[in-house]
Amino acid sequence: MRLPTLVFLLVFAGCARYEYRLPETGATLEGTITYNGETVQMAQINVLSDKGQSLGVIDDGRYKVERVPLGEIKIGINTEAERGNFIGQSMARSKGVATGPALKFIALPAKYWDADTSGVTTTVKKGQNTFNIVLKK
Repeated sequence: MRLPTLVFLLVFAGCARYEYRLPETGATLEGTITYNGETVQMAQINVLSDKGQSLGVIDDGRYKVERVPLGEIKIGINTEAERGNFIGQSMARSKGVATGPALKFIALPAKYWDADTSGVTTTVKKGQNTFNIVLKK
């Protein structure tokens, strides 16, 4: 009798959805990212502080991250994390499924992927914060 109950609990636990939401900080961070004068069109953005972490993506050449930790933050920009999305969108355009301007994939050096090694920092206050990031080789 115990084995079927244990199996049920394990299956049920595996099907349960665990979701962690960052606490509301009342702050957003948004802007553009350029690398050697070209707009980065696809990337994941990782905002990190000693108080927490928040994630966002670039969409249409602009990024927006919500629930950003307040105070001094570090930012990582990972284009490799979006390479599959870029390939999918390019294939859809070539088949006529997707419309709009063609995207250009810009592969950032690995040092920018990690918030601890990117060297990109700013200060965030409550409300909307705009921070345009300019990266160079």
